[in-house]
Amino acid sequence: MKKLSIILVLFISYFSFAQDTPDFPEYNAKNAASIFYYNFSEVPEEIKVKDDVTKSKTVKWLRLYNDKIKKISFLNSLKLQELELSINSLGKRLYSDRNLASKVTKRVETIISPIRDSIDIHEKTLNDNLKSFLSKRQFRKWLKYQKSQKRKLLPKAPKRQSSPPPSMNRRRRGNQQGMGRRRY
Repeated sequence: MKKLSIILVLFISYFSFAQDTPDFPEYNAKNAASIFYYNFSEVPEEIKVKDDVTKSKTVKWLRLYNDKIKKISFLNSLKLQELELSINSLGKRLYSDRNLASKVTKRVETIISPIRDSIDIHEKTLNDNLKSFLSKRQFRKWLKYQKSQKRKLLPKAPKRQSSPPPSMNRRRRGNQQGMGRRRY
């Protein structure tokens, strides 16, 4: 009887931990709208610009871009703060209530997509202007740097603690000799 009760308790506790919802990550509206600024001193070193003239042109266009993004950020700061506050306050309720989640998703799309579109337009003009005087190699490095900066804005997936480590489920098939691996 004791063994049965112990097994029952372990079984129930295992499934109760397996059903935990993941932690809700902090929502950052500026990151979702892809609002960020380039560092003037870092970019010329990253894309390996050595000529002073091209360095000054690069810094000039980056400052212009940052100024435009600051204006966009300032004009939409109240909307973004309100959206961020409402989503962070709802938190885990969004996982359970589908209607609420769909309403929030529609609200996010109506607020963030115009901001993101205007930022994309300024980004394209920046890329066109930089392409006019940078070499092909430098421009490729610029695009790579730009992509890495955008990747930093993406939210990290929450880690689940109840799942087993992935290495336990894998089988190694390297040195197995079966029907398909004859050594004749």
